[in-house]
Amino acid sequence: MKNPGITWRSLLIGALLIPPNAYWIIQLELVWGGTYPSVITLLFNVVFTLFFVIAINLLVKRFSPKSALSYGEILTIYIMMAVGISLCGCDVVQTLVHIVSSPYWFATPENEWADTFHSHLPELFTLSDRSIYRGFFEGGTTFWQLEYIRAWLTPMAVWTAFALVLLFTMLCINTVLRKQWVERERLTYPIVRLPGEMAKGDDRGSILRSKAMWIGFAIAAGINLINGFSFLYPAIPHIPVKHQWVFRFADRPWNAVGWMPVSFYPFALGIGFLMPLDLSFSCWFFYLLWKAERVMGSALGLNLQGYPFTSEQATGVWIGIFAFTIWISRKHFKGVFLTMFGKNNEDAEDDENEVMPYRIAMLGFLFGLTVIILFCMQMGMSIWMALSYFLIYFALGAMITRIRAELGPPVHDLYGVGPDYVITRITGTRRLGERNLTVMALLYWLNRESYRSFPMAHQMEGLKLAEGGAIRLRRYTAVIMLAGFMGMISCFWVVLHFGYKLGSEVRFGGPARWFATEGFRRLSSWMVYPQQTDYIGIGMMSFGFVFSLALLIMRMRFFWWPLHPIGYSISYWWAMNLLWFPILISFVAKTIILKYGGLNQYRKAMPFFLGLILGEYMMGGVWNILGIILSRRMYAFWI
Repeated sequence: MKNPGITWRSLLIGALLIPPNAYWIIQLELVWGGTYPSVITLLFNVVFTLFFVIAINLLVKRFSPKSALSYGEILTIYIMMAVGISLCGCDVVQTLVHIVSSPYWFATPENEWADTFHSHLPELFTLSDRSIYRGFFEGGTTFWQLEYIRAWLTPMAVWTAFALVLLFTMLCINTVLRKQWVERERLTYPIVRLPGEMAKGDDRGSILRSKAMWIGFAIAAGINLINGFSFLYPAIPHIPVKHQWVFRFADRPWNAVGWMPVSFYPFALGIGFLMPLDLSFSCWFFYLLWKAERVMGSALGLNLQGYPFTSEQATGVWIGIFAFTIWISRKHFKGVFLTMFGKNNEDAEDDENEVMPYRIAMLGFLFGLTVIILFCMQMGMSIWMALSYFLIYFALGAMITRIRAELGPPVHDLYGVGPDYVITRITGTRRLGERNLTVMALLYWLNRESYRSFPMAHQMEGLKLAEGGAIRLRRYTAVIMLAGFMGMISCFWVVLHFGYKLGSEVRFGGPARWFATEGFRRLSSWMVYPQQTDYIGIGMMSFGFVFSLALLIMRMRFFWWPLHPIGYSISYWWAMNLLWFPILISFVAKTIILKYGGLNQYRKAMPFFLGLILGEYMMGGVWNILGIILSRRMYAFWI
């Protein structure tokens, strides 16, 4: 019998590797700062750990071949780590832990939070006892006291249960989408190309046997090695690959360009090379177009608040992509519908090899959505608000998953496009009511506003890796749920451990503390200064919607059309500032190779660029671990 990939030992190894990786990511993002793995689509600490799992497995394979992990088991371990650690990012559970207590700790007579919204905060989901959370913000104590553990246990359990229902609902959606995206449209999933190749070990054709890969590895690792020593000993010259402040203008209208650094991150060069040419072109082209819009507005003297309405336009773009995706998949959805209702029709879809039968997936989605709505109602949100919020949330989640599957960018910031922004722009805040607004602040941890480390996308990427029977999909639900549970529990415990030890306001907290308080500052502003319907915002959303459909129609009509709205939707915010130039370089390199060398040379060059990613991740990881062991700041390869 062929190894199904999902075995007891692969589940055990994957589960056991999540806590140390959670410890690692919290150290990097909250304790020391500098490197933020959760901002990158391909989680570097997960790839680092996978490399050593493979290395150990090769040793086992040499001395006891029957005991070695199979290709599918290694993929299962990777998927578990990716899904579990995606929950530990600075946008997600790190922020959630602060949300539980921040509205009480940061309440002052000046901001009047206590009078404004404290009465609307649900006790079950928050922690109001100042004697319990004082140590978390001030430090100098330990979390491992029975009194603290008991107090935190209730919000931890409630939010963990909520997150597991959320993960299951996402998996039901991915089950319905998988065949259309993986088998019919054959989306490339560039992000998981490296772990998929690594998992082959030393099999024939593996990148671990490629000289080109090891050359790329040596170049990227060598740059990080030199820069690491330069960080410790400034007399040693460093190689300037991180963002350099090149484009800075003092005079109008060019000063409207703002922040426009140039960088040469090796891992970004590698991931950029994996991206389809038209999509990588769209990223850097639209990034420059956003800058041009700002310059044009300055030249014309436009003083409209919020110009050029980046978030509003991006919101319209993702809604347009979602609508178009539903339209081109209509035949698949018809087949799914026929299968769910047992219709013996040639258009019915075969669901034998899916994670779960389509009927179970749809019932699971409805069950999960119902439970989520009940959670929200328990917090104080109205049923119509909870339904609207999470239907938009899951639609956006599907589009983020699609963006990563089709484009595979090194980063994707989608600031200000979530359900809270969509709803408040359309209705204003006055009509929503104070309880609904308060619950939206409590939900601010659902990837904050940028949706960077998004677990739904990691789930679908795992389904892509399972292609070809490496993993038996009917056991996949156990992988996701166990990984989600371990990720939530691990992140909660590690954040609380370091919070009580170091103090969130003293040395610990980083962006997560800021994100949590940002949500409550916004809530206070909404309540004190209620907003009306944002007609300009709706107009710009409509423009983005129409513009995205126009670009997609052009792509359908003309095969040579190079612009895709995905690039427009992710190139307007912070992270693309750092990586637009490496994507441009990769685009030029890939274009030249394909034009003059063809597909054969492209395939030969691919391992080199995969080596750039792996080399930077491995040496960057070594410096990170040394910093943790020695309790000192070390060179950070990213940011």
